Amino acid sequence: MNILLINDYLEHGGAEAVFREQFDILRKDFNVEVFYAFTSVSEKKISPISYLYSFRFKKKLAAFLQNRLFDAIIIHNYNSALSPSVLDVLSQYKRHQKCKVIYYAHDYHLVCPNRGYNYFENNKLNNFESPPSFWDVISKRMDSKSMLFSVLKKMQWILAYPIGKKQQVFDLILSPSDFLAHQIKLLYPDLPVERMYNPCYALEFAPKDKSKTRSDILRMVYFGRLDPVKGLSGFIEALKSFSGDYTFTIIGEGEEEEVIKETITRLRFQDKVFLKPKLKREDLFAELQNYDVFVLPSLWYENAPLSIVEAASLGLGLFLSNNGGVLEIGKICNATHFFNPFDRQDIVSQLNVLYNGFRTGALPEADRKRLNELFSKETYIENLKKHICTE
Repeated sequence: MNILLINDYLEHGGAEAVFREQFDILRKDFNVEVFYAFTSVSEKKISPISYLYSFRFKKKLAAFLQNRLFDAIIIHNYNSALSPSVLDVLSQYKRHQKCKVIYYAHDYHLVCPNRGYNYFENNKLNNFESPPSFWDVISKRMDSKSMLFSVLKKMQWILAYPIGKKQQVFDLILSPSDFLAHQIKLLYPDLPVERMYNPCYALEFAPKDKSKTRSDILRMVYFGRLDPVKGLSGFIEALKSFSGDYTFTIIGEGEEEEVIKETITRLRFQDKVFLKPKLKREDLFAELQNYDVFVLPSLWYENAPLSIVEAASLGLGLFLSNNGGVLEIGKICNATHFFNPFDRQDIVSQLNVLYNGFRTGALPEADRKRLNELFSKETYIENLKKHICTE
């Protein structure tokens, strides 16, 4: 089989990591090529017009496909740099070449102009409970930083889907969670959507015996992108009202870093809350085993955060937001302690419950056998090949 993988960028975040991993996996058995707009976001050069519809990348992809015969095309993120124009190219390609087009959904782009499935009122983030109505799309602000970008997001989305019906080019949509799959089905009941969990490489690491390093101090940790939607600043603020003996370590990098540093200093939490730089995968997994509980206070739904599976597979307890993909993946990992990330009083209340469970040794552990069945690399490869090869 000849397979093509498409994405906005080669390197950036989690979607790009999956994009590259799929290439490495599939090229062992198939002929695989890749097409992307830019190597990284720093190279991105697009205008408002090209964001709505890029004639440049439409032409580039059409030229790339000419005289190439692909049996399957997997398209990942495309709305940032490539634009929905590339879907028109794929639609035309399918008319002349029997080819299966799979959309690998990393976010809520198909159901909402805001990929995070939220909107903003008075600079406050609000999550949609179901796909927004056309009036919601028109009237609500879809970007926290720029009104112009909010308008562009709406225009791109409306032109591409309600008007352009470009989603019809997809023969299959793969979703990393049931929650995201359900949201897509609500808006597009005729589109075929299948849930397929991404692989968790922490399952390949043997967890330490924590009974030998047990501490009376609750050692909490967060790792990942430092972004306002992760809710880290609000969680740190809530810790003012928590009287338990704890530390909270944040591992990562991102635009929220300076805000987090300011919050730590303002609250005089230098001996309680620590900020550490991003680590490579193997070093991160080794570091995580020095902690007791993984905290994910995300304000947005997330899609299927593998960080939860990684932490659970390494023997950490879980303290998580009570919504969306976080709730779904958390329950799979046997998490029992959830909180409303918008309610600091609830954060402290539920943290007290978790703290008492920690002190008595009652925090539940994940079933590694079940996690292996759902999130192993072998399961992922088997499912990916099955979806590609099935007519």
